[in-house]
Amino acid sequence: MIRLDDIFSLSDFQRRTKEHVRRLRATGRPTVLTVNGRPELVVLDAASYQGILDALEQPAGLASGKTGSAPKLELDPVIEEYKRHVDRTLLRENLRRTVEKRVAGLIALAELAVEARRAGDRLR
Repeated sequence: MIRLDDIFSLSDFQRRTKEHVRRLRATGRPTVLTVNGRPELVVLDAASYQGILDALEQPAGLASGKTGSAPKLELDPVIEEYKRHVDRTLLRENLRRTVEKRVAGLIALAELAVEARRAGDRLR
């Protein structure tokens, strides 16, 4: 998440480049540069950028905090415990399907829910 103290105008960045570079290296956080009050650029130190690239190349590395020299991500223990018990097989199978097949499956599920509701109403 971008913090308000990490947003600067491009003019300020140009005037105080050395100071900004020192801050970028020290914090590892990205800086948003604005032009006419609108965000235009994001500046990041090389080590943090490489950490992001490494994490994108190996998604498992991101979860384990192995992101090069980028700041280590804090993992939520509740979410990690929940994820341990989730069977990802169905997720992987669903992601292999085309969008059309996924939508058709959702429509079939919705029709099944309507049919189940009607059957329940008839029993009452």
